[in-house]
Amino acid sequence: MGLKNKFQALFYHKPFLVVFLALFSAMLCIASLLMGILAFRGMIHLPVQGGIALGSGVILGFAFFFLARGFYTQQNWARTSLLAVLILACLVILINQIFQFSSVVFAGKQVLSVQDILKYLGIYLLKTFLYVGVPGILFYILYKADGPFHETPKQRHIFNRTVKNFLFGAALSSILIVLFIFLFTFQESKLAISEIGLKELLTDTIWRPGTASGDGKGQYGLVPMIVGSIYSTLGAILIGIPLSFGTAILLAEIAPDVIRNIFRTAIELLSGIPSVVYGLFGMVVIAPLIRQIPVEGNTTGFGILNASIILSIMILPTITNITEDAIRAVPDSYREASYALGATHWQTIKDVVLPAANSGIIAAVILGISRALGETMALIMVIGNSIAIPSPVNENPLSVIFSTARTLTGNIAVEINYAAGAHRSALFFTGVLLFLFLLFINRLANRIMKGQKNS
Repeated sequence: MGLKNKFQALFYHKPFLVVFLALFSAMLCIASLLMGILAFRGMIHLPVQGGIALGSGVILGFAFFFLARGFYTQQNWARTSLLAVLILACLVILINQIFQFSSVVFAGKQVLSVQDILKYLGIYLLKTFLYVGVPGILFYILYKADGPFHETPKQRHIFNRTVKNFLFGAALSSILIVLFIFLFTFQESKLAISEIGLKELLTDTIWRPGTASGDGKGQYGLVPMIVGSIYSTLGAILIGIPLSFGTAILLAEIAPDVIRNIFRTAIELLSGIPSVVYGLFGMVVIAPLIRQIPVEGNTTGFGILNASIILSIMILPTITNITEDAIRAVPDSYREASYALGATHWQTIKDVVLPAANSGIIAAVILGISRALGETMALIMVIGNSIAIPSPVNENPLSVIFSTARTLTGNIAVEINYAAGAHRSALFFTGVLLFLFLLFINRLANRIMKGQKNS
């Protein structure tokens, strides 16, 4: 009777959910400690034995002890911690069921019928629902029952600081990923820098790799690919930027809602088309049209002009969407002030809206150039893949647009599968060169933006 009174006094005026969670966490604490001790003494068998089992049991025991204490004192951090654990458990269950279903349906020795696939789909959906049911219900109850739990100003400050640090880490991870990729690429290119030399890589006009054994013999001049990348990217900019700017201005400032929705849907479809489909379009549609241009030496339709047209179509959604968002971000007060001074609609767009949105427009152009420089598959299919510096096909210097070429990214994609030794390292140096190109473009754009602000 005395123990019962003590228990009642211990949980007097405590909500049922708080009592249940505190007792359940306390039992998990005791169970973790006992399992660790028993596994350490060899009385039960776990995936890990000995000191690892004991240490794991102690760590889990302390974790559940603090969780039970948090629930007993009705701390909100305990509720938040359990919610995070339940979300993680549901995700693990869901991913596990997806992999099991995929292994049964797609990894078998024979193709299953539609009826069998639907049967397995129903079975795994039911299993997922049953497995997720308990943690899902508990998550819903905890999510709704925030009344009994409270947090002190110190805990609120700690939580806010934790979220801030997490977001900072997420942002920092993107920088670290880029840095690690660059360091890995540079490390792999050191053999080419030491054996071939920067001078030959950057100034030689002949690319003739050595044998597959990697003996380092051969010529590894990247000038033809550098010139091919510059020509195709420059052509894409000259064609794509006017089209993108015109489309963005139309969607943001001129077109009614019906026309805007139609155009925006079409542009979104363009951004979702795979690059290999663009390559097929260039081979089947653009190349025959280019062959019909009456220019001496224009015989194939493949070359820089074809690549520039395809690239301009590919970068159009990126530049258009970002430019439209930048134009829409300009406050309406700018437009109203321009109209009040007697400016026409086009004068307002040209002299007020576009200068105010220049930072977003420059960012759109940078992303478009980056997309053009980094494109691979479509260019391999339409540029001709000629390892030579593009030159005019007749006496007219402008006929260089009909010349075939190869880009830096195309060179990597075509030869990386069989490259070895210095040849492979030279291809990795090509990746380093692409990094430096993009860095130069970003720095140049930042310099332009700073110059416009200072002026």
